[in-house]
Amino acid sequence: MRPTNWTLIFVVCALIGVCFGYGYALIYKPTLIPPAFRIGSLREPTTVLMLGTDVVYTDQGRRNKKIDQSAFTGRSDTIMVVRLDPLRNALTMISIPRDTQAQIPDNGTQKINAANAIGGPNLAQRTVSAFLQLPIDHYVVLNVHGLVELVNELGGITVEIPKKMKYMDWTAKLKIDLEPGPHTLTGNQAMGFVRFRHDALGDIGRVQRQQLFMRAVQQKALSPESWAHLPKLMEIANQYILTDMSVSDMMEMATFARAVPKEDQLFVMMPGTFAGNGDWLVSQSDKRKVVSKIMGYSFVTSDRKDIRVTVENASSAPQLAFRLATYLRKKGYQANVKSVREKIGPFQTTRIIAQKANPDDAALLKSDLNDQGEVVNASVGDIESAVTIMAGEDLKPLLSTTK
Repeated sequence: MRPTNWTLIFVVCALIGVCFGYGYALIYKPTLIPPAFRIGSLREPTTVLMLGTDVVYTDQGRRNKKIDQSAFTGRSDTIMVVRLDPLRNALTMISIPRDTQAQIPDNGTQKINAANAIGGPNLAQRTVSAFLQLPIDHYVVLNVHGLVELVNELGGITVEIPKKMKYMDWTAKLKIDLEPGPHTLTGNQAMGFVRFRHDALGDIGRVQRQQLFMRAVQQKALSPESWAHLPKLMEIANQYILTDMSVSDMMEMATFARAVPKEDQLFVMMPGTFAGNGDWLVSQSDKRKVVSKIMGYSFVTSDRKDIRVTVENASSAPQLAFRLATYLRKKGYQANVKSVREKIGPFQTTRIIAQKANPDDAALLKSDLNDQGEVVNASVGDIESAVTIMAGEDLKPLLSTTK
């Protein structure tokens, strides 16, 4: 055999190895592939409005009214703006509480969730775009009953229930009874989980639970094991989802989203304050900060004295939260302990929750904890603090000598 043939064999084997390695990485390790080299992935930054509609009834009188399972015209029970940016390889999701006050074009100031009921997704898109002062490219509306079908098709979604949840939702005609801890939710349980608002925070607590659920859905739906369900999921989507995007558009976004590293995913609730009537008021300053962050701009540097921290004990050591708060105050933070009724954990790994689109603050805290803990970029902590720390077992050595 001539040398040139050996060279050809070597080249062919190398190409086969590269193709095999690429295919394996694309399926099992997509984060290793740069966005520009992902087949069928998003190429340009795209912003999408995602709406989950409330229950809509058919008009059959007060006693005989029935739920319209195919309607998209209800108020927006869930409002999320998703930014997918292949240039930065980042994914950001802003949750807007449904009771947020906003100017609805030609309809005055109302709760932002009324826009879809008044004028459908086009008016909702215009309203949210004007509210954020951010162009929105597409919309996706999910009928609330589609959530049940999607979750059941995926075999359930595993979520860590933060507190005991027991109630009867007469509007949606479902009952939920869940204890704290990890649970794999069925479709009906998932709908109850994301609709629950029977706590002190009302709709704000619901938004926090929706973020927990969305993170769990993303992890489950974008795993290789779920690919076999794709034909059925698309069938369900065709029935329960209203969108101005094509199937190929959605597939490109899904391909991109599943490959974004966890540290480049940011889930944030629009910060604000409660009005006297219970509405959620958002300042122009907070809107600018959040929008700037999701667009990749950052004009604020982290300063310990300006960071308000809430500490919760998620360890087996009764005094760990108090020792941690003392430790952080010595470092210059505004740190306070929050007592919780339900026992949390114990967690082996501390969770450092960036509450207000501020992963830089959370990263600074992590460095001051000798790099212990995991940063969670989601608004699932104390709403009045910049960062919430759920102190786990891994902080015991660091705080063993703290008085």
